[in-house]
Amino acid sequence: MRFFNFLRRINRGIVLAIVLIIGLSCYLTVDGIAFKDEKEAIKQVLEDYAEDMESFLLLPEQYREIGTSVPDSVIENKIKENNNLISKYFINGNTGGWNMKESITQDLERKLKNNQETGNKVKSFDASLKRVKSITKHGASLVTVEAVMSLMSTATTEAELFHIFQGGGKYYYENPDKSEDITFSTQSDEITFTCEMVKRNGAWMFSNYESMYTNY
Repeated sequence: MRFFNFLRRINRGIVLAIVLIIGLSCYLTVDGIAFKDEKEAIKQVLEDYAEDMESFLLLPEQYREIGTSVPDSVIENKIKENNNLISKYFINGNTGGWNMKESITQDLERKLKNNQETGNKVKSFDASLKRVKSITKHGASLVTVEAVMSLMSTATTEAELFHIFQGGGKYYYENPDKSEDITFSTQSDEITFTCEMVKRNGAWMFSNYESMYTNY
């Protein structure tokens, strides 16, 4: 009798283990399918950001030629336009000890004003998502993304540029000098970056970036 009771306990344990395994397999399958959809949504955000990023330092065409002065009102309008775009892609808050949205907002404003003061011009800027190398899930609403973007700019040699999450080109922190012998040049870059994204109100947004380097 004890032997049969022992067998029944073993059978119940086996059945319970099988049920748990089936349940876990179903959960992982459903979760994997759902995350596949999220990956596509994240990739779309990266593609949209690349397209919108092209305009960050581009002024109206009549102000892109060497020697044309730029009214303050044009700069102020561009700053407002940028702020609206930044709010679309970046969360507002401190992550990893800094506020990414605030930092980028200030950086772009400074670059616009410095290019205005020095007479440097950004004539064209093209950006595109080349590939997504990996998307790593950390819970339901946090991911780490590693991706590659291609950038091509035509600008005066010492113009300040903006590459994905930070500056490119020459920096002027105080009292920029007026540039002399300004000429246009074209530069192409392929940049690999790693960033964090969080899902807020159904949309994936940037919260932090870990690294960024140019591929040579």
